[in-house]
Amino acid sequence: MKSLKDLILSGDLPYVAALVFMAAGFYAGIEYKGDAPRVVIAERGAVILEAVLDRHDAAPEIMEKEISQPVIAVLKKYADLGYVVIDSSKDEAGHYMVAALPAETKDITAELREAIKKPQPTTKPAAIPEAIAPPESPK
Repeated sequence: MKSLKDLILSGDLPYVAALVFMAAGFYAGIEYKGDAPRVVIAERGAVILEAVLDRHDAAPEIMEKEISQPVIAVLKKYADLGYVVIDSSKDEAGHYMVAALPAETKDITAELREAIKKPQPTTKPAAIPEAIAPPESPK
């Protein structure tokens, strides 16, 4: 049968001391852990291509004002907030073409689209007449 001394001590180190060391290590790990990286992704190329194709007849100055400047403003906003901005692309199945992303990654593609959205006309478009059915051919 073990003596009381053997139950209290683990070798030459008391269990209480071992528990204190483990608790101190756990606390230090929580207290001094690094923050998760702040990463955002954006399909900048796809957004810009959509906008350029939508404004194919616009002058280069207008494209600069309506496309380039808003995209740069959104990217700068996230860079100023301390995010790492990754320009990514998706394949046909919707999979990103980035090697690895942290779990906390935020996708800002929709915000880029919103920033360069083409203004909608304020006037109502003319009604399109109903299609005229082709005459029936005799049998």
